[in-house]
Amino acid sequence: MKLFFLSLALLAFGLTPSSAQTAIPARPADPTQAMPAQPVVPMPVPATLARPSSAPSAVAPAQADTAAPSAPVALSIMADSSLKAVLQELAQSWADTLDNGPQVPLTLTNAGTMYAKIQSGSDWDLIISADVQDVKEMTGKGLLLADGQRSLARNSLVVYGRKALIKDDDLDWFDLIGSEWKKVALGDPNLVASGRVAQRALQKHNLINDDTKNLFIYAPTEARALAVVEQEKADAVFAYKTDLMGVKLPGFEPIAIKSEDAPPIFYTAAVCHGAKNQAQAQAFILYCGGDAARAIWAKYGFETN
Repeated sequence: MKLFFLSLALLAFGLTPSSAQTAIPARPADPTQAMPAQPVVPMPVPATLARPSSAPSAVAPAQADTAAPSAPVALSIMADSSLKAVLQELAQSWADTLDNGPQVPLTLTNAGTMYAKIQSGSDWDLIISADVQDVKEMTGKGLLLADGQRSLARNSLVVYGRKALIKDDDLDWFDLIGSEWKKVALGDPNLVASGRVAQRALQKHNLINDDTKNLFIYAPTEARALAVVEQEKADAVFAYKTDLMGVKLPGFEPIAIKSEDAPPIFYTAAVCHGAKNQAQAQAFILYCGGDAARAIWAKYGFETN
């Protein structure tokens, strides 16, 4: 009798599945019959595959003197570095008006580098240059399309320098260079559009010569020229009026330059000959020159027609 109960207990234990194992379906008796499916074990989804909670900005981070973007984009723009803030807002505002919300990567550089990159065949869709003569030359060489070119806005060059110690209503900026101002910063005329305008003004007043060459500190952009003054390495700087918005250095003041010495700087937009998105480039030019963009230009101190 004891043997019977012991056999029965062993049989019951053998029929109880172990909690540490996964049940495997039995093989069918008939070899021609299909095997049952194995149990499916759920796999966790990696956290890195989660979608971002918010949509990305249409304006990609601005690049400085970089190669053309390699990934396909809706509209790639190379522009003068003095347009950084206003162009970021214009590009975002334009993209927001479109259903597909295109990406608009910006490359910001100086006039000389822009010319060199376009001449080398780099494939941006659109440029916005601060040097009208450069645009004319690139158009003449077939690098830019003549159709659709437009002057979008204008800027003014001023001198931002230490206040004159000698009070004289007739004292002008060129009277202070070499007398009270021992160092003056400006954009490198070989690279920077504003530096070319400043150089012509200096030449007109006979201030570019062997005796004065050590007075000037040249920088690759207007922002870098302004930084020289902010670092107290110069007494004055030739700067765009727009770059001085919000800048207040103790003892410094802006001094206007007469238009006959330094005419206004016009920003011209043109579609590149090799543009992959000509239609959208033309649409962006029209937007930047239209009524909707006027308030944005004015916000950053630029003048429009």
